[in-house]
Amino acid sequence: MTEITREHHEQYQREGFFVLERVIPDDHLQILRNSCDHLIELMHQEMDRLGTDHIHISHRGKRYHIAKKYQQVPRLSEYVFSPLMAQVCRATIGREAFLFYDQYVVKSAEQGSSFSWHQDGGYLGFPHNPYVTVWAAVDDMTVENGTTYVLPFSQAGVRTVVEHHRDEKTGDKVGYFGRETGVAAVVPAGSLVVFSSLSFHRSGPNTTNRMRRAYVTQYSPSPILSPETGDPLHLAEPFLANGEMTRSISRSQDRL
Repeated sequence: MTEITREHHEQYQREGFFVLERVIPDDHLQILRNSCDHLIELMHQEMDRLGTDHIHISHRGKRYHIAKKYQQVPRLSEYVFSPLMAQVCRATIGREAFLFYDQYVVKSAEQGSSFSWHQDGGYLGFPHNPYVTVWAAVDDMTVENGTTYVLPFSQAGVRTVVEHHRDEKTGDKVGYFGRETGVAAVVPAGSLVVFSSLSFHRSGPNTTNRMRRAYVTQYSPSPILSPETGDPLHLAEPFLANGEMTRSISRSQDRL
């Protein structure tokens, strides 16, 4: 088991993030890769059915954002609700945890674009109990292939949600306009970048000749509800109760 130390916990509280290198078990890393390929193929099939090369902000052969699909792929739940994710949640948001969101972010070779500085909480648009984002490097991550950058709280100067503005050209929401460059996550495949929904982060373009894949899961200490309806936003899947895992993931015999 990976040891998440008191130093990791303290850095998260102080700076809003920490990095764990090569912690995803090999079998789970293979699940993440197979699942990504499978979901891209399903998206291509849907594009073909609709007679288009783009769905929302996903564009065939360029970039893919595939959200809330973990239940559609055999065995992906083994990673999403794994003991490793439980450790991360306990070290960041505490002993209660709900899966809030999951998403593949794929930048195709020489095609994937950059993303502007933002807080994940900035996309909610309302005050919330901070949740944790677990950004998994499915491939080796470099500056050249568009890895993520995290801005420590001490550099951002804030640790609350700030107003974000929509970039009319890219459609991105932008919340930081300062000069700090942040910390680049240059990490091998199987690593995790763990940061708060209050942490600013961005990513660069993929200028290499290989695809760059990341898988993001987000966990909240309580269900995040819509201020308008009171219904859960996105997902509200129970994961931890009083520090104990509430889901028992049986190993599927299916293979992708």
